Amino acid sequence: MIEVVERALIAWGHEYRTRGTVAALPCTLGAAIDNQGVMIRSTGNGAGGGAVGLASGELGAVGAAVEAALVQLRQPEMVGGKGKVGIELSKLARVRYLPDPMPLVEHQMRRMEWRSSETYRSKLHQLHVLLEPLLLAELPWLKRSA
Repeated sequence: MIEVVERALIAWGHEYRTRGTVAALPCTLGAAIDNQGVMIRSTGNGAGGGAVGLASGELGAVGAAVEAALVQLRQPEMVGGKGKVGIELSKLARVRYLPDPMPLVEHQMRRMEWRSSETYRSKLHQLHVLLEPLLLAELPWLKRSA
């Protein structure tokens, strides 16, 4: 497991749960209700200069970078993606990081239809290895911890 990628994926899951995807419709009242009346500062490109904005479907910088990397992984191999492997790893990311709290490994394995914990660990490591260069290209300030 690559720690910096793990932290980025956890942040992506949190942002995804609290803000939704870019395709979500902005709703000020809904965002205020979801956040118990608290104004949420966005880390995305749309909130200029530290302005307070309600969460309206825009992922923050880390969440957007992870989402873009996962989309790239799902692409066919002929256009630079990983094809079926990428689709499987993207599903693993969604199964592992989107629920709150994070499901037990056994539940993740059952959802992915894997019987072996070695397979699970191998696939999780493969996800991290494939995401690391994509995330570092998008977010150069992310550095692999020694």
